Amino acid sequence: MKNNLKNFLFASMALILVFNLSSCGGGTIEEDDKEMLEILDVYTNNTVIKTYNLLANNAIDLFELCENLQESPTDANVLAAANKWKEARKYWELSEAFLYGPAEYNSLDPRIDSWPLDKNTLDQELAKDMTGVDAPHARVYYGVNLIGFHAIEYVLFENGQAKDVSKITTNELIYLVAVAGVLMEDCVLLEASWTDDISSTKKRILEEAELEISSNFGYEMLNAGSAGSRFKTPQQAVREIIGGCETIADEVGNEKIADPYETKNVLRVESWYSWNSLDDFTNNIISIENSYLGGMEGYRTGKSLSDYVNSKNEQLDKDILEAIETAINAIKDIPSPFRNQLDNPASAPMIEAAMDACNNLLDQLSLIDEVVE
Repeated sequence: MKNNLKNFLFASMALILVFNLSSCGGGTIEEDDKEMLEILDVYTNNTVIKTYNLLANNAIDLFELCENLQESPTDANVLAAANKWKEARKYWELSEAFLYGPAEYNSLDPRIDSWPLDKNTLDQELAKDMTGVDAPHARVYYGVNLIGFHAIEYVLFENGQAKDVSKITTNELIYLVAVAGVLMEDCVLLEASWTDDISSTKKRILEEAELEISSNFGYEMLNAGSAGSRFKTPQQAVREIIGGCETIADEVGNEKIADPYETKNVLRVESWYSWNSLDDFTNNIISIENSYLGGMEGYRTGKSLSDYVNSKNEQLDKDILEAIETAINAIKDIPSPFRNQLDNPASAPMIEAAMDACNNLLDQLSLIDEVVE
């Protein structure tokens, strides 16, 4: 009897052990974690850090061109700065699917891209003596609605074109260089908040601006589930990617397009001085594509979130990719400039189709959580 009981207990313990290994996946959980970490590696290095690197590089170039314009005010130099603004702007918009992390907790998103400008206060500032106004002054005394991309846009553009240099005042040139300096510093800080691997020039920019890096968020993404990361599991970090994509899909459809269209208020149209709005919206959706496919155009290698979803639910992956393409094409179908279409009945179907496409993309993205184990 005693031996039988002993044998029964051993058998029961063995069954429990087998059950626990099976229900926890045994090696399956480790394999799934490995797959998630591969996705995070490609996403972090080839999507986020690569985008921020290009953003920071172009922001540095933009600052230098604004300095050059101040030193030599010519139409050619206005055009050069305006074109570089568009290039830098592209990489900012390509980053909007990952506005969590440093962009959020360092308040870099509002500093870089608050809209609309506080034009009344700006006009008051520009009427003052601007002697001594520089980037440190702008960083301390100008609120988020007086700095960033749109402050620079205001000086450089008029009716979608590079402004005639004769229309740019001396005070505006001083202001331009000051806010371009702040933008450059903030863009460099954003890159440095994701990776230690930045150039000596960028390190010097941060040192001179006395800007401190609070954490290495890229390290935390790459080491999700390990000590030193705020993410307890790789899956939690991957869900951060999904959440970032959902947020910008919602924002493009229900705020950036819908708000000005429904209110018929041109002042709510982002980037309307440069008429860059539709490019902004398109690049926002491409930022989702880059996050989902891993990397960015020309830098797609390794495991992507799309690969993982496809392995779990091939139809869902197909639906997401189709929804991304549909949203991009629908935005491109809106006649340009967007600011001139708000009261145009002929453009209403295209605008509403773009809003619907963004919301459909949002719906498809929300289903990814079901397959991330």
